[in-house]
Amino acid sequence: MDEMIDKLILLFFGGLLLFHVKGESSPVVVLLLAVTFAALGIYIEEKKWMLLLFFAAFLVVLLQPAFLLFFPLLLYDIVCCKIYAAAVPFLGLFLADMPSVPEKTVFWAATAALSVILSKRTQKRRFLGEELIRIRDSGTELNLMLVEKNKHLLEKQDYEIYLATLRERNRIAREIHDNVGHMISRLILMTGALLTIEKEGTVHNQLLQMKDTLDLAMNSIRASVHDLHNDSIDLKRNIKEIADSICMDFDVNLDYDVSEAVPRRVKYCLVAITKEAVSNILKHSNGNHVQIFLREHPSFYQLLIEDNGTNARVEPSKGIGLQNMQERVSALGGILQIHTEHGFTVFLTIPKTEDILCE
Repeated sequence: MDEMIDKLILLFFGGLLLFHVKGESSPVVVLLLAVTFAALGIYIEEKKWMLLLFFAAFLVVLLQPAFLLFFPLLLYDIVCCKIYAAAVPFLGLFLADMPSVPEKTVFWAATAALSVILSKRTQKRRFLGEELIRIRDSGTELNLMLVEKNKHLLEKQDYEIYLATLRERNRIAREIHDNVGHMISRLILMTGALLTIEKEGTVHNQLLQMKDTLDLAMNSIRASVHDLHNDSIDLKRNIKEIADSICMDFDVNLDYDVSEAVPRRVKYCLVAITKEAVSNILKHSNGNHVQIFLREHPSFYQLLIEDNGTNARVEPSKGIGLQNMQERVSALGGILQIHTEHGFTVFLTIPKTEDILCE
């Protein structure tokens, strides 16, 4: 917009010169040519085409000498493009013609100086505008990076808290099992010994009630310990450890996209099948690349394990480990497919049924 306003100003001053100089037979044609070259100067961006434009303007000056009065308009584009050598032919023609029309010299020179000033000012504004846009874009990009980094930090923090919670559950389960569980077991044995001595009477009945209470407490503790231990299983860490166990022999690509809230039975199934599949690959595969994809979809869990070996000859119906895999998946209502045409491939889906999710 600034460039257009600048050129309109220069066109106005060039027009004043044109219509106040006597002897010009076609001022309208010259003015139209000036408008055309001004518009082309705004439209064209590449330097090679600008050079061609200046050359065409020079030819027009040779055919229409009055067009030289609009040289400040061309000078504006010359300064913008920094092709200063293009001004030399026009200046040469003007100096050669200057004695014949002395009254236009000062006004023409002033207009040329104004052209340079306007061009430099517009270039500076354009540079400052581009710099402002660059700074704004950099600031926006930096803010997005900070938001993303904060998001990753929060996710990492949440995951660390989650791991710490799992470790604490493991510790509590171990403490209950090793201390309280052993003490109650000893009390049960002592009660049993007393029952062999006191075989009847009031004391015998009380000992029986005590033994029943201790058995109930022991069963409750065992259930609590098992629940704590099961909840403390970190599926992501277990899968990663299995993948890391074969990194020395295979190039492993692990793609894990599962939320933390995975039912206990599904965790056990996925870990067990991953172990069995990786174990078969480690023992039998002649490939060098293994892919493990574990993803959670809105209605099911999906696990894919495959290698690039060429010697897979496993028959799913005969291998005990493969049969166990099939039984585990079937118990959860899932589907297991094992292929050996292009390496060893295990693909399974486990639906998110209410029975599994409500455990």
